[in-house]
Amino acid sequence: GLNYSWQTAPKEELGRQSIQVDGLTLEEQTATGYLKARERAARAGKIFNPPIAFLPIRSSERSSVYDVDWNNLGPRIGAAWNPSFERGLLGLLFGNRKTVIRGGYALIYDRQNLVQNVIIPTLGVAFAQTINVSAPPCNATGPGGAGCNPTSSNPALSVFRVGVDGTIPVPAVPQRTVPVSPFWGVDSRGNLLLFPEILSFQVDPQIEAGQNHAFDLTWQRELPGDTLLEVGYVSRYASKLTQSMSFGQVPYVHVDPASGQSFAQAFDAVATQLRSGVAPANVTAQPWFENNVPGGTRALATAQASNFINGNLNNIFLAIDQSRMRAGLQPFNNYLARTLFLRASTGRSNYNALFVTLRKRMSHGLTYTVNYTFSRSLDQIGVWQNAASVMPNNFDLDAEYGPSPFDITHMLNVTWMYELPFGRGRFFNVGNSALNKMVGGWYVSGIFRAQSGDPLVVNQGPGVWGGSLFLGFNSGAIPTKDPKSFGNSVQKGVAGSNNIGINGNPAQGGSGLNMFSNPEAVFNSFRRVLISQDGRAGRSNPLRGFPQWDLNLSLGKRTTVTESVNVVFAFDFFNVFNHVVFSNPSLDLNNPRGFGVVTAQGNSPRRIQFGLRVEF
Repeated sequence: GLNYSWQTAPKEELGRQSIQVDGLTLEEQTATGYLKARERAARAGKIFNPPIAFLPIRSSERSSVYDVDWNNLGPRIGAAWNPSFERGLLGLLFGNRKTVIRGGYALIYDRQNLVQNVIIPTLGVAFAQTINVSAPPCNATGPGGAGCNPTSSNPALSVFRVGVDGTIPVPAVPQRTVPVSPFWGVDSRGNLLLFPEILSFQVDPQIEAGQNHAFDLTWQRELPGDTLLEVGYVSRYASKLTQSMSFGQVPYVHVDPASGQSFAQAFDAVATQLRSGVAPANVTAQPWFENNVPGGTRALATAQASNFINGNLNNIFLAIDQSRMRAGLQPFNNYLARTLFLRASTGRSNYNALFVTLRKRMSHGLTYTVNYTFSRSLDQIGVWQNAASVMPNNFDLDAEYGPSPFDITHMLNVTWMYELPFGRGRFFNVGNSALNKMVGGWYVSGIFRAQSGDPLVVNQGPGVWGGSLFLGFNSGAIPTKDPKSFGNSVQKGVAGSNNIGINGNPAQGGSGLNMFSNPEAVFNSFRRVLISQDGRAGRSNPLRGFPQWDLNLSLGKRTTVTESVNVVFAFDFFNVFNHVVFSNPSLDLNNPRGFGVVTAQGNSPRRIQFGLRVEF
């Protein structure tokens, strides 16, 4: 088969949707083009920070906010073989028309949902209007203004009350220039004016539909006893997936032309010293900071010590740029908004799985299905089209490449139904019609599910790669030992030590439950990311959360009232053994006291319900 489809962009009647452009050349800005140019300039020791402006569609040469992707041609092919072998090894393996081998391939394209297709284009600067009011909190000259000064008994009076203390502030002179370029920088008095917009949401004008290469190959064999055995392999390789890119990515790869040292190298050198206990005033001066930051290394380390320790590059670059702007120097970043968000088609992922299914068709009152899946899912961050968070590293999208949040290595599902052998037509037929109605029609059914743990990352903090000041992702710390050696079961009676894992100390009222018998040893087996050395963060080699299993049962009876009316009642037992599945604990280098401490239950306790149904 062959499928062809295209998706068009929404159009606003008056053409007020906007596209993001270079404020000087009015050229469209795309995620790939802008970020590659920014990275190239940084590695060459230059600053790439062109002004950003927003051009309404009616003032551009465009008819829509993004191009229609006309290339979504999706071939699909499948084949099935039903061999016939009557003797020998092949006869034993395949049988006479007892086996089917199937295989297929399809190129499938994603649908762009309404958040991406409609909402984001209407949230763009120039279409939406953002008003930031930081002062005064009260309009003292408006109606009731005399009473809006806070008092010790009522400090809330400092809050601006619309219609009481005055009207909503509006710009004195509405901005009507085209293109729209919100001002940021330094005013005539030298005061820094940053973030005229809190958020800037745009769609890449060259965004494409995500594409998925899907493969499968299965072997299905009919066995005695009305059973089928199926073994198969399925995979999906996806590219051009929706990602939220950030033009606020800090240039951590910037190289100082005078010394040849990169920001990443200078940062790691200072951060390593501060993390080892060296005082900020005593850290070794680094050429990059000495040559690019007014005040130099030690002044920056003193003011930003916690951000160096936690690896928050966004805040460090904000401090660097503020000092540069006060000194009349060009900043590295654009501070039009805390997040310069551009939805683009830059992501990739893959999924591969082997599965085995044993299925018995209903006979002798019994049917069941047993399925086991061994799988692996990898992606760059694991978000979807509704997600607002931007990529952690917009220069290297594989910096967070690793198991998907939903990656489950082992999964077992068993379902069954057994009709008890009593009553008319059953093995134990009591003969009496009334008695048959009483003892016949009983059945028991159930669902059993078991799975291995999901990926669990030890959190280092946000901004490790400097992706964005706002709507960024947390990154994982780097394990210095194989995470599999730490285990992933609930340990009892754990008190913690040296301020690590002590929130669970039973002597202090804690539960004593911890993921690790020695949380301090595990905590000390992780280090923070070194951005000049580590190609990936800890997400690429995570721990595994708690394994889970659950059993639900149903006991019921079907009674025939007339030829066309049946009555069915059943008792359903959810989590019949009242088995506790604990939620994964917090693993955060910034919260050592709670490290590994189990605080919550992840499943529901046993529930029993009764149901009655009339079928006619």
